[in-house]
Amino acid sequence: MKKSQRQIVYERAEEYAKKHLKKINVSMGDYDGGQKCHHVARHRLETGEYEILAVALSFVPKSGVNVHFVNRKNSKQEQYVDNTLGYLSKRNIYYLISEHTLEEIQDDDMVKLLVNIKEKILSKLFTDKEKKELGINSTHI
Repeated sequence: MKKSQRQIVYERAEEYAKKHLKKINVSMGDYDGGQKCHHVARHRLETGEYEILAVALSFVPKSGVNVHFVNRKNSKQEQYVDNTLGYLSKRNIYYLISEHTLEEIQDDDMVKLLVNIKEKILSKLFTDKEKKELGINSTHI
């Protein structure tokens, strides 16, 4: 049986994450239900509820891997919170890509930030030739 692009990306990303990224604990927060985690996490910075926006690889069992945005209260606290997926985040496994304060991303377009991070991660997982041959693009992560 031929593997889907999402499965291929999942497998490569899982191997990469285990070798190069820190696994983090993420608690369920509020459930937003949308697919706009980058906006939800940014909003939580803007309200002052959280001080840190964290970008992670979120491995969803039997589904795939996503670049996903979560929050944490401050640099001293190790607990991350997912206010987009809420209870759906309980079974996911997260690996930290980067962290940002509001000051650091104040002028950033959140959609562009998301796309740029997706492309950066895919470039670490696949060569341009592999992406073309396998039909891999940013919708697969």
